[in-house]
Amino acid sequence: MKTFFRTATVAAVLLAAAPVKAAEITVCIWGSLTGPDALVNGISYAARDYLEFLNQTKGGIAGHKVRTVLLDGRYKLDEELRNYRRCVDREQAVFVNGWSTGAAKALRDQINQDAVPFITQSGAGELVDPKNLPYMFIPGPTYEQQIIIALRAAAKSGGKRAVILFPDNEYGRGPTGIVRQSGEAERLGLKLETIEFPFDAQDITAQMLRIKAFDPDLVFVQGSTPQVLVALRDAAKVGLPASKFAGSANSLGPAIPKQLGAAAEGYRALVVFSDFGSQIPAMEQIKQFMKTNEVEKKDVFYMRGWFEGIVMARAIEAAVAKNGGKVPEDIAAFRKSVRNEMVGLKNVDTGGITPPADYSNHQGTTQARVAVIKNGEFVAVGDWFDAR
Repeated sequence: MKTFFRTATVAAVLLAAAPVKAAEITVCIWGSLTGPDALVNGISYAARDYLEFLNQTKGGIAGHKVRTVLLDGRYKLDEELRNYRRCVDREQAVFVNGWSTGAAKALRDQINQDAVPFITQSGAGELVDPKNLPYMFIPGPTYEQQIIIALRAAAKSGGKRAVILFPDNEYGRGPTGIVRQSGEAERLGLKLETIEFPFDAQDITAQMLRIKAFDPDLVFVQGSTPQVLVALRDAAKVGLPASKFAGSANSLGPAIPKQLGAAAEGYRALVVFSDFGSQIPAMEQIKQFMKTNEVEKKDVFYMRGWFEGIVMARAIEAAVAKNGGKVPEDIAAFRKSVRNEMVGLKNVDTGGITPPADYSNHQGTTQARVAVIKNGEFVAVGDWFDAR
């Protein structure tokens, strides 16, 4: 009997000391790898690259290799919806990184039903709803917050008239409608005009003539880099200076000064994420990764994707730690745990890409700076300020 108990004790000690068996963790990402929003797709490539960086330098997350599935949504709603179902059902992803406002809104109920952590590139304010959308996350200030920042800046500098120029989709109509209905412009003493244009339009001269007739102090383009390129090009045609125009953090692409030259001088955009090449710790990681890997895009959007990779990995790592260092076999339980740990992320060091991140409000960061194009380059001016 003593021999039995000694044997059992030795076995228990050996089991307790046995290394945790490595498992595979799947993260699914889709973006506009092609299509009308492809200029900003560095976000998706970088999120994948950060997870691969962890595979190459740390053996993955908590010693478990990450399998990253990268898909092309082409900024087409039906394609994005198919990608989502593939990510959740076939790939069994524990975290899904999606793209457009239209897709995020269309998928709200499915994301709740599937109970899968989902980070969208949309900044639509209605998606930040921890109570009713507990699995939905965004990376930074909402579109509405960014527009209001621009309106407040215009009013502070003595402006009296403002225009929101927006595309004919959810990305444009949603936040524009909310800001218009909020009455914020009226409270600021601004006369507000809203003008719509086709999202994929290559000529909006007619809209620019309407804007010129209104004679605004500010034209906020609720669009991405491709839409700003068209807007500033056609503004120059009718004699509207770029200095009247401002845009969100999605319209900070280096293609703007590169393609437009002098026609872009004075254009302003919000900065939420540090630029590629900044002297920050995250850039040192990227340089290390670049020694043995190709980087698809080298711009501010790539930095945003690296940021998203950091926060997704931190939430997954915390969930694995809660499970004794093992990857939960039940994907539903794993997803729920990752969601809970995502909400618990506070004061996260993002390597200088942003101030410390906090996902308790599902928003990551609400801080921003302003950048203006001077001599062909975006130059950040001023300190970080809170967008709320």
